[in-house]
Amino acid sequence: MSVQKFDYLLVDVFTDRPFGGSRLTLFPDGDRVPAHLMQQLALEMGCGETAFVLSGRGRARDAARLRVFTPSVELPFAGHSVLGATYALAELGRLHDDRATEVFTWELEAGAFKVFLKEADGTTIYALLHDPPVFLGQYYQRGKVAGALGLSVEDLAITGLPCEIISTGLPIHIVPVGGLDIMRSISLRVREADAIARDLGFGDLFVFTCETVSPEANVHCRMFAPHFGIPEDPASGSAMGALAAYLVKHRLVKLSRNVRIVCEQGLEMGRPSRLVADLEVADGQASHIQVGGQCVLVGRGCIELD
Repeated sequence: MSVQKFDYLLVDVFTDRPFGGSRLTLFPDGDRVPAHLMQQLALEMGCGETAFVLSGRGRARDAARLRVFTPSVELPFAGHSVLGATYALAELGRLHDDRATEVFTWELEAGAFKVFLKEADGTTIYALLHDPPVFLGQYYQRGKVAGALGLSVEDLAITGLPCEIISTGLPIHIVPVGGLDIMRSISLRVREADAIARDLGFGDLFVFTCETVSPEANVHCRMFAPHFGIPEDPASGSAMGALAAYLVKHRLVKLSRNVRIVCEQGLEMGRPSRLVADLEVADGQASHIQVGGQCVLVGRGCIELD
């Protein structure tokens, strides 16, 4: 019997050092992996996201398809997988040499997404262009949200801000809390989170405060996505796009024509992350949102199956 071999890379995304940011397992030759094995491999690898690079529908050298899985489900869109996959192709020599102007397009179930490569202070930043923000409404059950996070209602109400669902490619439930001490005291309660998921049709909770550890950061965040098989995510690119739109809408950042928002995340998990959102503002609304960060290659391997 022949042995099937599938090479993979381990990439840390939204960090400049190993063992920070979000872990990604990437299979760069995903066309060789049978579709029925992809979810099983994602469960076996155990990363928050496992992605498979597939041939694009056309012949363009600057485009490819990407399928992304958590340990339990396939995702229609995933920010850190898209960025990590672009970084991996660059490391493998599969991108053009002119990184300063590189644009690469990924085809996902949710649509086509462009990644820009930018040189800044001698490092390469991989940034994803998000969809225009769509404001899907507020969630008025603040007591349910507080209960799901193991907090009091006052811990949320003190901000004077709403819990709100916004999409820049994927619906995200934005939850404001009053400060770092509150953020550190969060204890997710899955049963209560299940009730919110039944109300909204999805169960993630992207929690933020404007009190930060680093003076360079604008917001401190935690992401809980138990219904995707991710108890907590150390860096959430797709959620950061929605949060950037929220911060602009509620005037929580200084507005000008061009705005940069820096997010710190993953500190409570021991996997510090730094996400950067660059955007334009017109008529008090965010547009052309790009969310990016650095990436680090931490390992290579091969799966062998009889």
